Amino acid sequence: MPRLLKPLALFFLLMGASIADVVKPALVEISIYPDKKVEVVIDLSLEAVMTGIGTQYKNTTDAPNAAEYDELRALAPEVLRQRFKNFEVKFLNKLQLNINHQVQNLYLENIKIDIIGYKKRPRKTLLTYTIQLREWPKTLSWQYNKEYGDSALRYQVFEKNEYNWSQWHWLRNGATSGVIDINHPEPMTTMQRMLQFVSIGFEHVIPLGWDHILFIIGMALSSLMWRRLLLLVSAFTLAHTLTLGLAMLDVVEISGRIIEPLIAFSIAYVAIENLLPNPSIKRKSIIVFLFGLVHGLGFASMLKSFKMSSDNFLSTLISFNIGVELAQIVIVSGVVLLLFFIKSLNLNYKKIAIVPTSIVISLIGIWWGIERITG
Repeated sequence: MPRLLKPLALFFLLMGASIADVVKPALVEISIYPDKKVEVVIDLSLEAVMTGIGTQYKNTTDAPNAAEYDELRALAPEVLRQRFKNFEVKFLNKLQLNINHQVQNLYLENIKIDIIGYKKRPRKTLLTYTIQLREWPKTLSWQYNKEYGDSALRYQVFEKNEYNWSQWHWLRNGATSGVIDINHPEPMTTMQRMLQFVSIGFEHVIPLGWDHILFIIGMALSSLMWRRLLLLVSAFTLAHTLTLGLAMLDVVEISGRIIEPLIAFSIAYVAIENLLPNPSIKRKSIIVFLFGLVHGLGFASMLKSFKMSSDNFLSTLISFNIGVELAQIVIVSGVVLLLFFIKSLNLNYKKIAIVPTSIVISLIGIWWGIERITG
């Protein structure tokens, strides 16, 4: 009985730390039209903004206003829309859009809030603001308040039936975009763009992707034999790369209501495999590959928010995937080194580390799966 108490206690401790939403960066798109109208569309988690929970929080439960966030997340779209009306002035005071070196007043034209849906994931809100200029814009700059965290900016001078969006500008911790010359923009090199999306891919797993972190830990606990580990890691990598690419090309699309519970149960299954007396590496490789297909769709849901043109699609996809793989290597290496350290002390690493950790991970996976089905 005491052996069970430790993993159960750890399970409930981790539940409080890891089932919360991850706060994603705001995506800001600025369109300039021939009649000098400027449209600013901000894609964000409105509940996080209204409670002051920025991207600096790995989980919403780490923030002092976590309970208020949960309350807002459960509101119907029309009710949240009314709440935002009282908050909007404060929100706008913490943004700054300069055009031709002049601060602009933003006027709300439309607000679109997703249905409540699965409450353990941030829902999407689109705020559409407009400005009517007297002079043609030559320069612009954007700054998202540090309290809200990271944002990503792109802009276009609108021309019908043409894709002419700028590259994404990734702005961390409320950093300003600096003054951008609209008529003579400074192009982002392929290498700069690739490094940017390597970073985004890495951060999507570490520290933001608890689902993927637990799955990889469960996979890494399978064996200390490098050939077996290499087989599992290769199967997972091949699978999620395949579905990530297909999903980005819109060849495969499955609802998050299906994908999210499957990811959770995949975490549980991989961990439960570690508790079996004679686990089959062949069977586990097949299972890891199948679940890797599901995880690839999970990665795609985030990456698809960065709409890409055909000329940078491949480099962006490869870069993001490299970032994911680097994070995976870090996690697997950390787990293996820890197991070897325990083994070097002549301790039973299976009893001390693999069994209790696998129990905890499997319980979390089952809990998440049930919550995602019923939530």
